[in-house]
Amino acid sequence: MKVALFGCGWIQDFHVRAVVACGHEVAVVANHREETARAFAERHGIERVTTDWAAVVSDPTIDAVVIGTPNALHAPQAIAALEAGKHVLVEKPMAMSVSECQAMIAAAEGSGAWLMVAHCWRFHPNVRAMRDRIAAGELGEIVKTRGYGVHAGDGPSGWFVDRALAGGGALPDMGVHAIDTARFLLNDPSPTRVCAAIGTRYGDYDVDDDGILLISWSQGTNSVVESGWWQPHKEGLEAETEVYGTGGYARIFPREEPSEDYEHCTQPMYTAQMQEFLGALEEGRQPRPSGEDGRAVIQIVEAAYASAEALA
Repeated sequence: MKVALFGCGWIQDFHVRAVVACGHEVAVVANHREETARAFAERHGIERVTTDWAAVVSDPTIDAVVIGTPNALHAPQAIAALEAGKHVLVEKPMAMSVSECQAMIAAAEGSGAWLMVAHCWRFHPNVRAMRDRIAAGELGEIVKTRGYGVHAGDGPSGWFVDRALAGGGALPDMGVHAIDTARFLLNDPSPTRVCAAIGTRYGDYDVDDDGILLISWSQGTNSVVESGWWQPHKEGLEAETEVYGTGGYARIFPREEPSEDYEHCTQPMYTAQMQEFLGALEEGRQPRPSGEDGRAVIQIVEAAYASAEALA
């Protein structure tokens, strides 16, 4: 299959390596800055570069699109690609709102193209091993989880701190990792209640950099999720989730501080994610996490912001 990349930021390096590892071709990279796209293309041996993503959407030789652009572009780019019959893997967060998620899902259903959301931690072997332990009943009934999506001592800049482009701050950037990981571990229940305290405490920008969420799930578990940038301390690595059950306690990653050469976000996780996406296309089935999975996370994000505003 021939795959197009929209955007050429840090995450797309992982995606292009994953496409190649799966035996397929990245045919073109589209980015609003041509010089950046050209440097990316040269680094990965991609033949075509363009600043016109709409032209890529109408190109009949392209089978699938991987969207790694600012959050505000996710819905319009995904909808255009899906309506043109291109399969879409869209980076997290799926979109800026639940209504945008709905429009993306409708575009996929209307065209017959498949839509997948890149919640990458579902493909980490430690996360999958924890899910298997829970499913096997090793920890009994799961009473609560506590998850972390926190940067300690650092945070992003650029479009990530621009509300118009990002839709929010640390919650849609980091918190969604912990939200989706908890939901995945619990076999993808629906959220029934969301309470949150969210604020901007560490930086000079108009988006959040600190948040605590309480999520109640349809099967009875409650999840606490922490999100943040520039925190003075983090209790767990990105997507770390502690699980408290009637039969015991466990956490995904070792509690000890990792060594300086430890790499948390590894290529194999992204390659496994791409294998799910492209493999599902070859098999003619819905890849997971689906648009509905991505929508569930954005539903929680929306409800968290509404809760925080109501309590302010």
